[in-house]
Amino acid sequence: MLLVVCPGAAFAKGADRPPPPTLVECRERFEAHPEEQSSAMCFYQCAQAAPARDTVRRELKALMERHPDNGWLALVSGHVEYLADRKAAEAPYHRAALTFRRLKNAEGEVLAGINLRSILLTMGRGSEAREWTQRVVEVAQSSGRADLHARALLVEASQLYEVDQDLGRAFRVLKRAEPLTFPDGSPGLKAQYLTVMTGVSERLGRLEEATEANRRLAEHAHDTRGLALEGQARFTLANLALRRLDRDREPGGGARVLALAREALVAAENTGSKELVSRALRLVVDVLGPSPEEQLEAEALLERCMELAEELDSNQRRIACLWTRAERRAGQDPAAALRDSDTSLRLAYAHGEPQYLALALRGRGTVAYRTQPLLEALVHVERALDAVEALRQSQTDASSQAELFSNWARDYHRLAGWTLEAGGATGNAAVLPEREALRRAFGVSERLRARTLLDALMASRALSPSKPTPERQEVQRRLTAVQRRLLEPNLSALEREKTLRELQALEHSERDLRPAPRHGATEFASLEAVEQELAEDEALLAFLVGDDKNLSDVSGGGAWVLVVTRGGARAHRIPERARLAQAVTLFSGLLERRDGSEVGAAAALHAQLLGPALAALPPGVRKLLLVPDGPLHDLPFAALRERPGDEPLVARYELALVPSASLWRHWRLESPHDPGGEALVLADPDRTRSPLEGAIAATERGGVFAEAARLGALPEARREGHAVMKALRSTQVTPHLLVGTEASERALKNTDLARVKVLHLAAHAVVDAEAPERSALVLAPGSDEEDGILQPRDIVDLPLKGALVVLSACRSASGAVLAGEGVLSLARAFFEAGSRAVVASLWPLQDAEAADLVERFYRHLATGASTSAALRAAQLEAIDDGLPPAAWAGLVVLGDASLVVTSPREAPARFPVGVGSKAVLVIATALLILIGLALGARHRTRGGPRP
Repeated sequence: MLLVVCPGAAFAKGADRPPPPTLVECRERFEAHPEEQSSAMCFYQCAQAAPARDTVRRELKALMERHPDNGWLALVSGHVEYLADRKAAEAPYHRAALTFRRLKNAEGEVLAGINLRSILLTMGRGSEAREWTQRVVEVAQSSGRADLHARALLVEASQLYEVDQDLGRAFRVLKRAEPLTFPDGSPGLKAQYLTVMTGVSERLGRLEEATEANRRLAEHAHDTRGLALEGQARFTLANLALRRLDRDREPGGGARVLALAREALVAAENTGSKELVSRALRLVVDVLGPSPEEQLEAEALLERCMELAEELDSNQRRIACLWTRAERRAGQDPAAALRDSDTSLRLAYAHGEPQYLALALRGRGTVAYRTQPLLEALVHVERALDAVEALRQSQTDASSQAELFSNWARDYHRLAGWTLEAGGATGNAAVLPEREALRRAFGVSERLRARTLLDALMASRALSPSKPTPERQEVQRRLTAVQRRLLEPNLSALEREKTLRELQALEHSERDLRPAPRHGATEFASLEAVEQELAEDEALLAFLVGDDKNLSDVSGGGAWVLVVTRGGARAHRIPERARLAQAVTLFSGLLERRDGSEVGAAAALHAQLLGPALAALPPGVRKLLLVPDGPLHDLPFAALRERPGDEPLVARYELALVPSASLWRHWRLESPHDPGGEALVLADPDRTRSPLEGAIAATERGGVFAEAARLGALPEARREGHAVMKALRSTQVTPHLLVGTEASERALKNTDLARVKVLHLAAHAVVDAEAPERSALVLAPGSDEEDGILQPRDIVDLPLKGALVVLSACRSASGAVLAGEGVLSLARAFFEAGSRAVVASLWPLQDAEAADLVERFYRHLATGASTSAALRAAQLEAIDDGLPPAAWAGLVVLGDASLVVTSPREAPARFPVGVGSKAVLVIATALLILIGLALGARHRTRGGPRP
């Protein structure tokens, strides 16, 4: 009997949803317009409801027999088969593609080829899928149609994402397709774009972008009555919520995510898609708790998950269901858990996809941790990290490497923590010698940190620099021109929006034209090597800020500080990530009040992070090299104190921040500076045509990118520049000062920077945490070929040769934080350019306070002091003057704190006529006594001598 109406109950809730078409309506529409795509698609809309599919299949089969040259019927037949059985869709899609090719219908062949390619990929037939990808791109490009061009870009992005695993390039290709898709693209084109964009963003760890794309996909599915699409969107919504819960640990978030997962399962059931149901079953299981009732429910859901995997004959589904079931069974049936886990791992190795292999190895490690000796678990987690390294290497640009890698940072934390546990650090019986556990954990820590920066510096040392291609130079020229337009203060809102879109397209093109990351021989510093390089008065404190437990209540490795001195190493437990993030945020907020209310929080953080570590240091240690992690990148360590009434940490130690021990050792082993050289000082850049026209004084060194043209003058920065000149004139470096319109991007690039030992920039900075590559120091342009916006892509090309860079600008040491990689700051770009040490700020600086602090810093630097010693001396003077930590603690040394860039110029001693050597000796002795008395009195007023 003919089904008259496709059942509406299968559609998502909501009275506002239009009713589905009747089969009679679809017949009538097709008979009236048999060559139109929409006529055939009517049958697909009807088949969205599972009970209607058999009837729709019979109807389509009959129509195809009557209309053998109608490719749209074959295409829709593939869509209908795809809803329940992907493999069954191959034949109709293939028939449709060949029919459209014979008829020279480019649109039809592109659509059929796209769907056929997707089927072939799921069946593991990658070479055939690649051939169809190439065919689709060729047909679309030769058609001359914008909509087909968009289709071709989406296919290219899918190939990069699904097969080549090149997420960064896939994201940029999608961005090129976006203006061709919205607002005028077809519903199917929009759905395809949003689906791929959601997946790529999620894999890159851009969870907010993925959530926004998925929200738009859900709305689109609702508007177009796309039941299968809506089911996919609901699943992704729940999956992203689980990812954010794992990242943010929101209290009570588990119940909300479980509710979303259950809704996703209902929506998947309504679509009739076995693939989607299988994934939704796993998702619910991932969120279920450990209670007996939930354990029974999980077993039942996983049994069904395995049945569907067999029906689909999908190794991906088998692998995922098995590792999930193994983790659930580990506490009740260890033997069964190990069987499931080993089977999952065997299938993952055979499947050969790095993402699935890494996930299967992660699951195997979890099962081993709960069921086998700890050393067995360590083996599997170490193998998981090898798979993660393969994933990282598949990315063709450094930014994507860092983003993808950040998703796996907790696996490194887990391995480091479990390794320390094996050495007895948690109080359990040791199964590994303590020294060996420390050595291994330190090695894991180094594999985690600042990898793309380390790769870049190793490559620059081992390989000759690469020059930009003419094509890339042209894109860079166009970028400059667009940014100059954006800096026009009278640009209308509509024109600004249009120009920003043009800027984004050029940025993506420029990134595509960059050479692939070049790898020299990456050398991670061993624990023994760091111990040997440290001086007797130095200690390196490497923080690993992980979670005590994961969402499944299994050890996440915890949080630690590894303390390394010349005499050995120790590990100390510290609070986990969530607790430290709250504490650091609270402390930073109290600092901003500038009323001393932060001292209690400073003492609490000192006790949690540093108390046991500092207490166990050798008595001669006076310098701390701090390797932050997670929320500690934003912590001003200098302002911490042992007790509320004590002096801050900087009164006891010289402090420096280093991205990793490997990078610190790289800088430390570089040759010391030769005497001489130059210092280049750019202060108070003036972007106006006339130095006196249109400038207003600013009190903070900051602003937003869109308002960079209206940023005020910095008169205190100009005073600061003259003070730097004065301090350095008596040293072995020759200072050069550029102010106002002369403090320009062109002047900086025209300077022979190989001779520059000190580069000082006192200017506004703009920091864009969402788009770090748009962060910039704001200089004067200096020519029509420059925009004065000195961004990371400009900075990394500056040929610095071990120079000290001082960024007297707001937030130049802060920015977006990627787990493992660290802070994507302006300071970081100067390291890639060749700097050995950077002095920069964690927060906005008041102009006058910045000038005073920097003037003091240079006064001490000119005496031959190291970078960290000079900054410490300047900060101590600020403390003695009664300034709050907000005025001095935000300025930090990054990199090689021991760097000495100059020393006083030698001059012959001159004495008054008639004064002999004995008299000179008496005078000198008296002066030393007076200086000693004065310093002693000063120290006593501060509560005792400073080391």
